[in-house]
Amino acid sequence: MTAGLEASETRNAPDRAIDAEAVAAVRAWARRDRRALTVMGGLAGVVIVNTFLQTRLNDWQGLFYDALERRDAASFVNELLHFLALAGMLLVLVVSQTWLVERLKIALRRIITDDLLDLWLVPKRAYLLAFAGEVGANPDQRIQDDARRIAELTADLGTSLLQAILLLLTFVGVLWGLSRQVGFPVGGEVLYVPGSMVWCAVAFSAFGSGLAWLIGRPLVRSNAERYEREAELRLALVRVEESAEGITLYGGEADERRTLARHFEAVTDAMGRLARQVANLTWATSGYGWLALVVPVIAAAPGYFSGTLTLGGLMMVVGAFNQVQSSLRWLVDNAPRLADWMATLQRILALRGALAKPAGRNGGRGHIRIEETEDPSLVLDHLELSLPGGTAGLAGAPVETVTPGEHVLIVGDPNAGKSMAFLALAGLWTLGSGTIRMPPRSRCLFLPERPYLPVGRLAAALAYPREPEEFEAAGLAAALDVVGLGHLAARLAEEGRWSRILPLDEQQVLAFARAMLHKPDWLFLDDAMSALDEEQIRRLHATLARHLPNTAVVGTGRKPDGSGFFERIVRIRRLT
Repeated sequence: MTAGLEASETRNAPDRAIDAEAVAAVRAWARRDRRALTVMGGLAGVVIVNTFLQTRLNDWQGLFYDALERRDAASFVNELLHFLALAGMLLVLVVSQTWLVERLKIALRRIITDDLLDLWLVPKRAYLLAFAGEVGANPDQRIQDDARRIAELTADLGTSLLQAILLLLTFVGVLWGLSRQVGFPVGGEVLYVPGSMVWCAVAFSAFGSGLAWLIGRPLVRSNAERYEREAELRLALVRVEESAEGITLYGGEADERRTLARHFEAVTDAMGRLARQVANLTWATSGYGWLALVVPVIAAAPGYFSGTLTLGGLMMVVGAFNQVQSSLRWLVDNAPRLADWMATLQRILALRGALAKPAGRNGGRGHIRIEETEDPSLVLDHLELSLPGGTAGLAGAPVETVTPGEHVLIVGDPNAGKSMAFLALAGLWTLGSGTIRMPPRSRCLFLPERPYLPVGRLAAALAYPREPEEFEAAGLAAALDVVGLGHLAARLAEEGRWSRILPLDEQQVLAFARAMLHKPDWLFLDDAMSALDEEQIRRLHATLARHLPNTAVVGTGRKPDGSGFFERIVRIRRLT
């Protein structure tokens, strides 16, 4: 029994984690934007008034059909006029409800998207999310598409559920009262069962809801799987678009076509499973819907044929029955959308949970301690990096110190972990042991091999991450000119995808122009000149020495460059 309880608790642990994440998410979202609460309040008011008018419409229905049964033309015309007034008010309410629901979708999407963006774009987390497994594979889709879908489904389902609850609470009383008029002829007498039509509606709705839930449960997993496969296909398409030049040069179109075909096949397989399950659910929902047309009439027919119900009374009973059972069958009508909502919510909560976790932890493996201090030096104290398949560390003294203004090159074999050392200095790789004592990050600038150039004006790409307006236009042009990119000064106001427009060598040189502009105290390079020839490297080193004489430069490379720029070499080697 103990083993069974432990297994049960293990199975329930993810559910408890999701519940805790859901509570935390709702609390955070509720604090973020009060306008959504205002819209929800207005929407609730409209739904309440709409429900009241629905009861008046049901009363009108009895009077209208009684007038028809009596062939009373004056009452018939009078009730038509009442109907026009009711219909006009209901029309205004329906339009108002539609507008408020759409506004609620916008407000909810803004809340959820802002929350996820705030969690995603904190220092280092967007990079570290890639190590979170499947949940970190496609954050773009979850933030853009899933946030939109959850906002729309929540607004629609929440509004319809509120409406169903109010109609149920209102019309249960109405139907209970009307049940007094439904008599059942038994042995020459008429038997009245208290609330007979209510019990009939409850039983009918319970049967349909239970059947829909039983058949529709697998839709949650199937929807989630489909969204995952769609995200993988979109990522593969983006990768082809971004790598079109390399694919073309290698003649790899056929291979990419096969890869995309596999991704698309996975999407269609997931869609096929979803289609079969939706079809199975449709048997229940559609069959239930057709039965709902005749079940209330059949249930109330004994009272009509025994004479205890007029035609108008019959239509009132049928109308109230339909309102009650349609409210109770809310689950039946919304089973596919509820499954979609639950699958999407799980994806949103999974992403939010991954973003909220402390970054850089990995089971029992060691953790590099990174300290920002006011000490003017950089200290690598017994630094050891945990790499895939082994470890790497400093080859010389266990403690290395880099002083302000010093130029130091970290060299090692291709598998020795030079780039991981660069990432560790940036705080992005924390697996290992030892301590890195760093100057404040605000005084540092990191230049990777392939620089990041945002889409937009060239001036914004040059000034990144600051705004170009923070610098004088002459200063932007001078930064380009000093590194040999003066020909780009005339294009500073031009917009484009500069990572596609400029060749890699100019992108790397542009990153050094960015350094000229920001004037950091510490400059860290990771093969940041790999696309340049020896003459360009010498010119850039001379430019750095002349224009940033007090800046410490820490670079990585496979071997000393021979230019004499780096005053000291620190070697890193594979330990295991």
